[in-house]
Amino acid sequence: MTASARFRALRRSIAGQLPAPAPPGMRWVSVVRACYGVVLLGLPAPLITALAGSPPSARVQAVARVLGGRQLAQGTICGLAPARELIEAGAAADGLHSASMLALATGQPGLRRALLADAAIAAALALAAAASLHRNVSRSASQGSR
Repeated sequence: MTASARFRALRRSIAGQLPAPAPPGMRWVSVVRACYGVVLLGLPAPLITALAGSPPSARVQAVARVLGGRQLAQGTICGLAPARELIEAGAAADGLHSASMLALATGQPGLRRALLADAAIAAALALAAAASLHRNVSRSASQGSR
């Protein structure tokens, strides 16, 4: 085997070990997510008050901060290391988060609008990730058939 053939084989072997790269359009989703997390961490009361119409309790603010921390961490991780598997896991987490907010909204009339808004944001982030991943798969398939 020639040196160039060994190099190509090594490169294919290494490439098989690395996570599949995320689509290039995913960075903006990570930035939006991280910004949303920062707002939830730093200013949960004004945001929730604007949506719910009344000031939230300390418990609700604490939960919002925890969720903001998750959004900030997920946005940072997926922005710095946008591996396809991380984007998929994040989209799944967003889908579950959206479903849980919808379930909570049925039993929390005072927070319903804030919970529905958060569910919509989580669903939008999940859909943005899924659509971007789908476009990337479609683009790769069409380029491979040329």
